Amino acid sequence: MNSLIAPDNHILLLLFVFGAAAFGIFSEHKKWFGKLSGILVTMISMSLLSMAEVVPVASNPQIQVDVYDMVFSYFIPISIPMLLFSTNILKIVRESGKLLLAYMLGAIGIVIGCFIAFNLIDLGDDAGRTAGVIAATLIGGSVNFIAAAEILNFSTNPLFTATIAVDNFVSNLYTLFLFLTPSLVFLSRFFVSPKEENTISHQGGVESKTHPITLDRIAVSVFIAVLIAGLGKLIAPYLQQLIQTDLNLSLLIITVLAVLAANLFPKQLKTLEDTAFSLGLWMMYVFLAVIGAATNLEQILSIGPAVLLFYLTIMVFHFLFLLSLAKLFKLDVYEVVVSSAANIMGPSVAAPMAASMGQKKLVTPGILVGILGYVIGTFIGVSIAMYLS
Repeated sequence: MNSLIAPDNHILLLLFVFGAAAFGIFSEHKKWFGKLSGILVTMISMSLLSMAEVVPVASNPQIQVDVYDMVFSYFIPISIPMLLFSTNILKIVRESGKLLLAYMLGAIGIVIGCFIAFNLIDLGDDAGRTAGVIAATLIGGSVNFIAAAEILNFSTNPLFTATIAVDNFVSNLYTLFLFLTPSLVFLSRFFVSPKEENTISHQGGVESKTHPITLDRIAVSVFIAVLIAGLGKLIAPYLQQLIQTDLNLSLLIITVLAVLAANLFPKQLKTLEDTAFSLGLWMMYVFLAVIGAATNLEQILSIGPAVLLFYLTIMVFHFLFLLSLAKLFKLDVYEVVVSSAANIMGPSVAAPMAASMGQKKLVTPGILVGILGYVIGTFIGVSIAMYLS
């Protein structure tokens, strides 16, 4: 059937795609829908518009939609480098302390939990790729979800929209559980006593100084991101031919190049971090708006329960794994909770969680280990998918 907005009405279609992204970001900032994430609001908005035949459906192979193709082709390769400008690995290792250890233990728990879930729950023919994408997002957050899905050619799969919908749902539930954890007295025996020094204000952290978004920073950030993306696209075909794979390695190479740039030129990129991250995140929202236009509600309802069980299996094992090792590695409840938040939701949740619990010295490490998750999550998720597929 024809949509109200024709596929070749580019400007009007851009209005709806950009509008859905803006609505999601603004709604999260204003807390219009409580704890519902802006990502989910963006996707649901565009999904409803496509199901109501206001905009073309992105998953229809018989329809050519240039706006959707443009977003798929350019927005993710350019946004990934901008989201990784702050991945100074030496700084992460130097300043993260015990939280880095807790984070790595949590990541190991997710990997083991992923293999357990894979053997217990049948997700169909694409189970291996789905497992890899889920592992990627649970180790580093939504940035890894999108990157791993693109590398594995998973973003057009019916499981994609079901998985991202479930991801947002269980992440919100898990966040609430982590906030409750310190008050659950029966769990206190698994942890060492809370460390008093973690409540002392920590000066000089990454949160203490920001660099305003300016026109010159926007111009330079976009130029560097496009340069990295261009190099990645240039190298990818040769590497794919060399190792004889049909995987889309361009995003993997772009990630490596972005991390190299962040670590070789940390001082030069420092002033661009805030600008680049904001631009990259906006581009990610636009991409997810287009993914929302591909949503098939019937497929989500049929596939969703199995995906939900897969997520819950991994998360339960991840938490129990951390719980069982906490005393051995002298971790207190706050270090476990903040590191787990960095694993599952990324730095945007870990840092405010640490601050709201009065653990001021864990705020900066929470950001740093979350950023590390952006780097390692995609590689681990893709590796798991390749092994299981």
